[in-house]
Amino acid sequence: MSDSLRGADVSDEPASVMTSERSVNDGLRSAEFIQEPPTGTPQAEKSSGFFAPLRVANFRRLIAGQSVSRLGDQFYFVALPWLVLQVADSAAALALVTGVAAATLGVFSLVGGVLADRYGPRALMLGSDVARLITISVLAALALASTPPLWVLLLLSALLGIAGGLFYPASSSMVPFLLPANALQAGNSFEQLTLQTSNLIGPGVAGVVLGATKLALGFVADAVSFLVSVISLALIRVPKREKQAQGATDPATPRKGGTLRDLGEAYRFLRTSRFLFTLLVLSLVANFAANGLFDVALPLLLKQWVGIGSGPQAFGIVIGGFGLGSILGALVAGAASKLRHKALVAIVTLLPVALLIAVAPFLGGVLPLTVTFAMMGLVIALSNVLFITLIQQAIPMEMMGRMMSFVMLGTLGGTPLSIAAYGVAASLVPNVAWLFIAGGAIFAVAGLVALTQRVFWQAG
Repeated sequence: MSDSLRGADVSDEPASVMTSERSVNDGLRSAEFIQEPPTGTPQAEKSSGFFAPLRVANFRRLIAGQSVSRLGDQFYFVALPWLVLQVADSAAALALVTGVAAATLGVFSLVGGVLADRYGPRALMLGSDVARLITISVLAALALASTPPLWVLLLLSALLGIAGGLFYPASSSMVPFLLPANALQAGNSFEQLTLQTSNLIGPGVAGVVLGATKLALGFVADAVSFLVSVISLALIRVPKREKQAQGATDPATPRKGGTLRDLGEAYRFLRTSRFLFTLLVLSLVANFAANGLFDVALPLLLKQWVGIGSGPQAFGIVIGGFGLGSILGALVAGAASKLRHKALVAIVTLLPVALLIAVAPFLGGVLPLTVTFAMMGLVIALSNVLFITLIQQAIPMEMMGRMMSFVMLGTLGGTPLSIAAYGVAASLVPNVAWLFIAGGAIFAVAGLVALTQRVFWQAG
C-alpha cells in the first residue's frame, strides 16, 4: 500500500502471471492467484529458498548496481531539503522543489511503462540512469561553485523526476524476467533489502559527512553511484526470452500502436482486475497521507527540534532507523514465501503505522523518533514485499511494464498532491504536529477501508 512511505524509491521496486488470452476473473482463480509459470520466465532454476535469486548472475549484477545507486540516492535525499532551506527558508519552497520532482516522476511513469514493454526494461533503465548521471553531475558542479538559485533547483528536480519516471516502471518489471516463479518473493525481498539497507546506512553516513563538509558533496556521491549503476546495467545480458515475451524490443520489428493505445490496453486490464484496481485506489490514499510527511513535515519538525545546523544529522539518523526496521521486515517477508492470505496479512500489518505517524511529533527527541520510524519501516517493508509479489503474479509478462506503471501511481500519484497539501498546511496550522495527526488519520481510514474489501480476504 505504501512504498516505504517515500515516493520514488519506491527508489525508488518488483511468479507466475496470467497471459493476456485468459480471463482475468478479478485477478483470482478459486480465491487464489494463478500459480502457473509465465511464458518466457526462466525455468532452469528449480530450487527455491531465500538465497535462490543470488544463483542467477544477471540478478546479482542488477542487485549490486542498484545497491550502490540507492546508497548514493540517500546522500541526495539528505542534501536536497537542506540546500533548499538555505536558498529559501520556507516550507513553500521545500514543497515546491520536491513537489515538482514528484509530479514529473508520476506523469512520466506512465510513459516509462509503455517504453519498458516496447524496448525492454534493461534498455530503459540504462538510458534513464545515463540521463540522471548527467543531470545530477550538473547539480553537483553548480552546488560546489556556489549556492544555486531556486529556479535552477526546480529545473533540475523536474529533469530528475522525468528520468526517474522512465526508470521506475522498468526497474519494477525487471525482476520477473530474471527469476523463476518460485524465487520471485525472495527476489522482491532482496530488492527491499538493498533499498532499506541504503536507508539504514546512507542517511546516517550522509548526515555526518555533509554536516562536517559541504552539502554539495551529497550530489557528487549520487553522481558516482549512478555511474556504477550504468556500468552494472551494461553488463547484464538480457535473455532472449524477454524480447519474445514483450514481442517488440527488436527495432527492426517495432510494436504497432502508439503510447495511448498501449496505455489503454493496460488500463482495460486493470479495470477487469478488482484486486489491482482496489489496491491502486487505496494505495493512492495511503501514500497521500504519508509521503508529504517525509518530504515536508519531518524536516520542519527536526528543524524545530535541533535547528538547520544539526538538521541533516538528525534527519539521517531518523531515516536510518526506518531503514533498520525495513531490513528486518524484508528478511521476514523473504523467509515467509509460503505464507497464505498475503494481502490480508499485509493490510493488518500496516494498520499500526497510522498510530505511529500520529504520535511521532510528541516523542520529544530524535532517539524515540528514530525507534518509532524503525517500527514503521519493519511493517511497511513486510507489506511491500507481499503486495508486490501478489501484483506481479496477476500481471501478464507482455504487459508488465505498463501495469507496473499504473500500480506505481498509487505511490507516485499521491506524492505530489501530498507534498503540496502538507506544504500549504504547514503555513496554516499553529504547530507541525497537526500535520502528523492528519496524516495518521488518513492512513488509518485507508487501512480500515481495505479491511472491508472481500477481494483482499480472498487473495493469496
